[in-house]
Amino acid sequence: MVDLGVQLAPSHTRGLLLANPVMTAAGTFGYGIEYSQLVDIQRLGAIVCKGTTLKPREGNPQPRLVETASGLLNSVGLQNIGVEAVVKDKAPVWVDWQVPVIVNIAGETIEEYAKVAARLEGVAGISGVEVNISCPNVASGGMEFGTNPKAAAEVTAAVKAVSSLPVMVKLSPNVT
Repeated sequence: MVDLGVQLAPSHTRGLLLANPVMTAAGTFGYGIEYSQLVDIQRLGAIVCKGTTLKPREGNPQPRLVETASGLLNSVGLQNIGVEAVVKDKAPVWVDWQVPVIVNIAGETIEEYAKVAARLEGVAGISGVEVNISCPNVASGGMEFGTNPKAAAEVTAAVKAVSSLPVMVKLSPNVT
């Protein structure tokens, strides 16, 4: 049998070994739990859960999804249950999975990103953190960091300073 394993964080002390390179994208698969009856979760390399912020967010008003001739446009606005509910209600389910779960985090300030990352520290069931600095559909945060190299470096450093988990950054394609 072919080994499809991928070491996603080879220079990190913990590493982040995936059984294969197939990962869900943040926001497309909820927290994974919603799909566990439809998809064999264990066949994935990793799950990147939807964006998680310090406090719950209602997200943008409806409509959030529009079909176009060439695809779909979405503007969810980081609707989520907040980091406390993720730790209390979602992470205990992830503990029993054999697939790594990476929590996508977002904030309006560098301090918010760091607080979310710090709250995830030591929580069983969480294998990594994805810093979301690419979201164009929020009033502040997200793209403000993703289009400014200095700000991107600062938010990444702040998260790494409080987290022993492997840290990845979701960058924006909207740069010139």
